[in-house]
Amino acid sequence: MSIISNILNNKSDERMRQLIEAIRTRDFSLQYSLDHLKGEERRLAQQINEVVNEFRETTMRQEAKYQYFGTMLDTINAFLIVADEQGIVHWMNRAAVDGLCGFAINRLQDLKVVDDTLPETMKALKPGQQRLVQLIANNNNRNEEKADFMLSVVNFFNKGFAYRLYTLQNVQPVIQKNETDAQQQLVRVLTHEIMNSLTPIISLADTLCEGVEQNTLEHDDLRMALQAINRRSNGLLQFVENYRKLQHVSQPQLANVIIGDIIADLQHLYPAPIFHYDIEDAEQVLSIDRSQIEQVLINLLKNAQEAVENSNQQSSDNAKGKEPCVRLSTHLSSNKRNFIISITDNGKGIMPEVLNRIFVPFFTTKTNGSGIGLSICKQIVTLHGGTITASSQPGDKTTFNVVLPA
Repeated sequence: MSIISNILNNKSDERMRQLIEAIRTRDFSLQYSLDHLKGEERRLAQQINEVVNEFRETTMRQEAKYQYFGTMLDTINAFLIVADEQGIVHWMNRAAVDGLCGFAINRLQDLKVVDDTLPETMKALKPGQQRLVQLIANNNNRNEEKADFMLSVVNFFNKGFAYRLYTLQNVQPVIQKNETDAQQQLVRVLTHEIMNSLTPIISLADTLCEGVEQNTLEHDDLRMALQAINRRSNGLLQFVENYRKLQHVSQPQLANVIIGDIIADLQHLYPAPIFHYDIEDAEQVLSIDRSQIEQVLINLLKNAQEAVENSNQQSSDNAKGKEPCVRLSTHLSSNKRNFIISITDNGKGIMPEVLNRIFVPFFTTKTNGSGIGLSICKQIVTLHGGTITASSQPGDKTTFNVVLPA
């Protein structure tokens, strides 16, 4: 009996070793026939078969998920690259393989064949930041022009190891469409303004020519016609001068500036009771061109002041208008990466169809407005790497948000 028992124990030990080896190598083809087995030996073999089957089914489900997500990510046009903290590349989607080098890379450093500075730019990038980089989308064709790509990164952990997921999104089509739309809008505005000036000038010139030919032109008529031509010509000249200003916004001369210092100067220019200031993080230091950012804020405060004063004037004599109020507030964004300056007025608000066009050059609702103030503000903020947006509730309030990198 002891000999039989030893044989059974040896067989059981061997089967357990085979099971452990199958799990270690992820080879789940192991399967025992139960036809000639009895008792404890049969139960052990049956349990091993069940364990192997469970592992096989779990692995197949995981593999199916992996293939599903891999196929889905391969359909994305953006370039996706996963690398570790040492710059070793662990995965690329199909778009990145085909669009960058034409082959899968092993290290971020291999991207030097696409652009010499790209690997270091990627390594230096922090989560939440974005960088606009110019790349040739297909390295196999060096004759292609460079396209604009937006580079971003997120950090994540997997099984205790840190990884970085890089995204390179081709924004060239969006930029080209926006440029085309902006050019079309500008051409419409230019055409409208020029025609408004030239049409009466041409009409008056025709009248003068006809009067001279027929000798019916009175001295007063001649003087009035020439004065009208002079006014319209000066108006057209001023319009062209404003266009020149719009095209010559200088690059910002960046320096470290404490935001509280700028706000203190603004408080002297725009004091209470109309203007109110809610300042958080007054000691925040921003890398900006102080004079340009002051120009933006002064323009916005001036517009807000005009909005509340006009709203108050239009209030009914029988109904008391609300007290005019312009509030400037500042705060850091929740991720501490942006500094936000908000200017809110309680004027009559801006209608949606007007709000969509307020940053378009030469568009204005003011009788004597030039329509370049907000356009210049947007250019200045954009050159600082920030954004300026507007929101409004007609009849209630309007808010402008200036977002600058912190």
